[in-house]
Amino acid sequence: MSGPVISQSAAATTAARTPEPGLSRKERTRRALRREPVDRLPTQVNYTAAMGEMLANWFRVPVSRLDARLGNHLLRVDISYTKKFSPSEPVAFDWWGAGWSTQTEGYWHAWAPMSGNTDLEKYSWPDPLDLALLDRAGQIISSGSDDRFVIPNFGFALFERAWSLRGFDALLVDLIDRPAWVEDLLDRITDIQVALAKRFVALGVDGGYFGDDYGAQSSLLFSPRTWRQMFKPRLARMFAVFRESGLPVILHSDGDIRPILTDLVDIGVTALNPIQPEVMDHEWLWRQYGNHLSFYGGISTQDLLLRGDANEIRAATEKCRSVLAPAGTGLLLGPSHRMQSDISAQSVDIMLKAFQ
Repeated sequence: MSGPVISQSAAATTAARTPEPGLSRKERTRRALRREPVDRLPTQVNYTAAMGEMLANWFRVPVSRLDARLGNHLLRVDISYTKKFSPSEPVAFDWWGAGWSTQTEGYWHAWAPMSGNTDLEKYSWPDPLDLALLDRAGQIISSGSDDRFVIPNFGFALFERAWSLRGFDALLVDLIDRPAWVEDLLDRITDIQVALAKRFVALGVDGGYFGDDYGAQSSLLFSPRTWRQMFKPRLARMFAVFRESGLPVILHSDGDIRPILTDLVDIGVTALNPIQPEVMDHEWLWRQYGNHLSFYGGISTQDLLLRGDANEIRAATEKCRSVLAPAGTGLLLGPSHRMQSDISAQSVDIMLKAFQ
């Protein structure tokens, strides 16, 4: 696997300038994503609703104040729509029509609306120009009451959106058996996402956030060639909306995606998340991409925060910081994933103190 080799001295020189003290969370995050000097590293701790209630009880704050207590630097805004629920099963339907279990903390796919009908012309596609979609996001941004770095949440951006509509196994088969149909599906998804992205940029967001998992624990989910043919050009269209406005792009992709990192840099990714230490070697990442990518995450929720003791959590947090931000910038430090309630609040408390 190839990739651009960094010059550590160049990165160190960039961060050698003295940053202004007391930066806002928005400005601190912006500078860190650009690998510019910051007064301290920004941090971000994401959590499920159940974990949020547990943490709020531990820290004795209302859930509405939890982000402030955790020191979070990102503020995600999303579309506004009326969620529909199945009358007979514990399933909620998202804006696109895919069904998800309401009985799990994570994402458990429960219904693929294109599993039995693949006529894309007759599918009831959502309208990205619906004026009410950005009502809540617009209120948050226009109020100016929060100094966090605002990003729209394009989770399930392309590949994941396609399989949520078609079914995971079915889409993987379609990639081989019916590639033209898959490309048509992906184009329709991309057109909608680009239209939404343009509206978010016009609202005044600070960057773009996309979630699309391409990796398993030890490999890509498909060949690099397939990814480059099917997904790369369409992702480039989405990212371009932000990059052409001078805004950074954060990409979340689980798993070992090293074979396509150079491609992601080429199409405009600014920061990579979640950089799971179990599957993405941090020292390799810094050597190969420290001058081309910023990083977001890095502290294991798969093992460390679940089972580690206080000394291990402190040591791993410091190692993540020192390896991925040796010049004191280029890292939004935090857990590698949204934490679920199987992680103890005490472990989170230890990590927060290690942040300091």
